[in-house]
Amino acid sequence: MRLLGNTSMSDVTTTRALNAGLWNLLFLLFVPTGVHAQATGAAVDLVASDTYLDPVARQLHEAASANWAALDETVRRYTARVQQRIAAMIRAPLKDRLLYRNESAARVFWDRDHDTFVQVLGANAQYPGKQYAEIESFLEDLTIDEAFDPGGDRLIFGFGNRGDRDGPENEDWGDPNTNDFWVAHPLAGSADSLYQYQSGDTLTLTLPDGRRLTTVELKVIPRELSVHLISGALWIDTETGALVRGIYRLSDQFDAMRDVPDARDEQEDGNFDLVPGIFKPWTFDLQMVAVEYALWDFKVWLPRSMRVEGRASAGILKFPIEMDIAYRIENVVLEDDIGTEAYAQSVLEERHFDTRAEAMAFLAELMSEEDGVPYQTLGTEGRGGRGNGNRFLAPEDRARIANSPHLPPPIWEDAPGFASADELASMVEKLADIPLPRVNGIPWAANWGLQRPDLMRYNRVEGLAVGARFQARFGSFMGPISFQSTGFIGTSDFDPKVRLGFDRSSVRRRWELGFYREIRAMDPRGRYLELGNSLNALLFGRDDGEYFKATGADLRLTPPESERQSWTLRGWAERQDPLGVNTSVALAHLFDSKWRFRRNIAADRIEEAGGELSLMPWWGADPLLPQFGIEIRASGAAWRPVGDDDEVRDYARLRTVLRSAIPLVGGRWRVGVEAGAGTSWGDLPVQRNFLLGGSATLRGYTASVMSGTSYGRGRLELARVFPASTVSFFGDGGWAGDRDLFDSDDVLYSVGVGGSILDGLIRMDISRGLRGPFKRTRFDLYLDAIL
Repeated sequence: MRLLGNTSMSDVTTTRALNAGLWNLLFLLFVPTGVHAQATGAAVDLVASDTYLDPVARQLHEAASANWAALDETVRRYTARVQQRIAAMIRAPLKDRLLYRNESAARVFWDRDHDTFVQVLGANAQYPGKQYAEIESFLEDLTIDEAFDPGGDRLIFGFGNRGDRDGPENEDWGDPNTNDFWVAHPLAGSADSLYQYQSGDTLTLTLPDGRRLTTVELKVIPRELSVHLISGALWIDTETGALVRGIYRLSDQFDAMRDVPDARDEQEDGNFDLVPGIFKPWTFDLQMVAVEYALWDFKVWLPRSMRVEGRASAGILKFPIEMDIAYRIENVVLEDDIGTEAYAQSVLEERHFDTRAEAMAFLAELMSEEDGVPYQTLGTEGRGGRGNGNRFLAPEDRARIANSPHLPPPIWEDAPGFASADELASMVEKLADIPLPRVNGIPWAANWGLQRPDLMRYNRVEGLAVGARFQARFGSFMGPISFQSTGFIGTSDFDPKVRLGFDRSSVRRRWELGFYREIRAMDPRGRYLELGNSLNALLFGRDDGEYFKATGADLRLTPPESERQSWTLRGWAERQDPLGVNTSVALAHLFDSKWRFRRNIAADRIEEAGGELSLMPWWGADPLLPQFGIEIRASGAAWRPVGDDDEVRDYARLRTVLRSAIPLVGGRWRVGVEAGAGTSWGDLPVQRNFLLGGSATLRGYTASVMSGTSYGRGRLELARVFPASTVSFFGDGGWAGDRDLFDSDDVLYSVGVGGSILDGLIRMDISRGLRGPFKRTRFDLYLDAIL
């Protein structure tokens, strides 16, 4: 049936600001929908002699370029069921917090010459302050604009349109005067100046009718490290040149201040000076885009799935973002089908309407009869391809939308039609096999003080310490190497600290080699040199860290910076020296001449060489479901007192912390449990003892109230959950000392009440110690708690 109307569509898409913002972040800025490339109707004639690294690569690229440049008019119309799911998190060292998630399902009726008709099957949304949102607002959260244009670009999965093929008149790939963020398409004209190509694995598929289909991998290698170039692999059908699968990422990190001309101009004009350094820079890592096609009726390649993974950053705030789309094609009408007897039998009738409203009302009635569910026309309009628009129908009973059986599960669960965890891991490995591009020139940046979040700090050793950082990147035989030099000078000790670092990152891991003379906290997991403790020390005179000076070198192996730092392997060789208290200034005690910061534990003056393995996985992203985490730290070292070459000692330490947050009563209440224990063997220097006290370990007591070669601690919380916040009642207990001298009478206890925002991201506690001479009533403000 064909439905025709006479009124025009307005170019408006109605979405909620949060949902639309995430959508635009992924597709308008970072996925190459604004492709600046010159395309012709024939194969591209590339001239660079080193473009193809083997003869097969040339054949593949020329066939794929010709297929890409030719507008595909094969598909006249299609029907597809589309499932979409998206999630955005806030990243923190302990666990990621859910910022937003959405699942939707729709049936899309696409026609090349007419508006797209979208039948809404289901939609759901969850974000802080809106847990499984009100039914009536679901329609405002819809981002269903997934209709793909079979004649559009296949690498970006049809989200572009024919206009995407029109490049700038002067063929300039990167005109700094334009306000568009552009990505160079690897199949476009003049791509030889930006990419090299290499053939890879061959995949042979046997079709149900016995035919064999051969696809060959074409590696796309950028000639230089650039945010405007992709790095990845395309699988090409050798018979037609059609794209069967593509996996790629941007070859460099996107920086809004550097890569968007408007933002760069605003920065140069000083309009970003009022933005605190803790929220700069604004960057995005497009870690992976994976697209896959399936052969419909042995005639045409149509979409099967798409996966996008990335991480946005605004200074200290990190936002991992993931999106999945699955397509299930139900019906396709090809150009060759028009006029055939089979097509004539499939067309029931052709009806004309005077207005769009009449056509949509008729469709609503038709869908209601077919599904047995009353449908109604939505006022929502979306932008479609080829100048056409989108029209929406949804069930009158809004509860059907939220509870639809067509909805996919959240993105962190495996589901039919979407890439599995094993398939995603295989895609990452494939990206890791792409050769690293070279670095042209030596890009560099310099910042100091408030320009960056970690270049200002306050503690009782240094007072106010102001830092500066110089960063540069250069090429090497191992690929791109980043260099970083960071220095601090304290206003109280006037003792310069500096760290020189070299790191090499790949898709799989990151290597860091550092040389340093710096202040170090005895318990680095307390993050005592970061913003939270610095504010407590400056405002209230409460510095919970214990510090020593370290001079030496270390080598670290970690996941890539854009991924969760769930494990770390570190080795070091350094000299360690004690540090004293050098300031007595805190705003809360500004007029108290007798007040002083508490003493710093005096570290042993030693030379030490050792290593440590840290594992910090976390399971569970939805706060309405159980969450679990474990932290294991194993370390060992040999050391000797400075000046004593004969007295070599050694030690080993093991520490484990188990954490869990379990919902009760439908998620209105949650129980949080945390239990930790650690012990050691051998001779420990003072700075390697386990410490208890303060918000990180034992609330209601001063920091380092207990220390020793072993420890045990636990905390239990009961929290009432409200939109975007919680109120908790808790109790802590702990002990530290020599495990052979453990006495239950030495265990300290505390109780208290607390509140948090965003699932413990920002936490406030009032606690009271119940035993011992150092019990206190304390107020603590800190980051990253389990509840």
